[in-house]
Amino acid sequence: MAWRHVDTIIEGRLYLGNIHAARSSRSLTERRITHIVSVCNEPIPAELPESGITHLRIPVEDVDFADILIWLPQACGFINQAVRAGGVVLVHCYQGLSRSATVVAAYLMCTRRIDAAQAMLEVRQAREQVWFSAGFHEQLVLFELCRYQPSESCPFYVGWRQRIAAHLAGQQ
Repeated sequence: MAWRHVDTIIEGRLYLGNIHAARSSRSLTERRITHIVSVCNEPIPAELPESGITHLRIPVEDVDFADILIWLPQACGFINQAVRAGGVVLVHCYQGLSRSATVVAAYLMCTRRIDAAQAMLEVRQAREQVWFSAGFHEQLVLFELCRYQPSESCPFYVGWRQRIAAHLAGQQ
């Protein structure tokens, strides 16, 4: 089965895809993309001011212990502001499977007040090849526990960061 480069989450408003979708001027034009959230470090042409596309980069690696949680409020705010203004958003990572899916699930959690399990189910129904790593799944649960505002003052976030630091220290 061939995977698509982009799938619809909210018709005409929110799309989830991979780096190829973000780099394809045809794909961006056909969907009238006005905003892009890049959850990776790879450059895309839409980052250039002359593209006319508003861009947010979230520099998170595709590893279980990467802290995507701290970026979720900013990403959700960016998406929400774009959608409310009538914009169309593409959220992508390199493969369009895990990091970008986590951001989209977080957005659904915030805006629809649904739990992590329901948000992940809705994202999977829209893009069947997504895969939420154990680490990103846990961070979506923590996102809800932190009331969508993870910070150094949230004990759930602090505890998770301490566990990750201890785990990484044990690997060295």
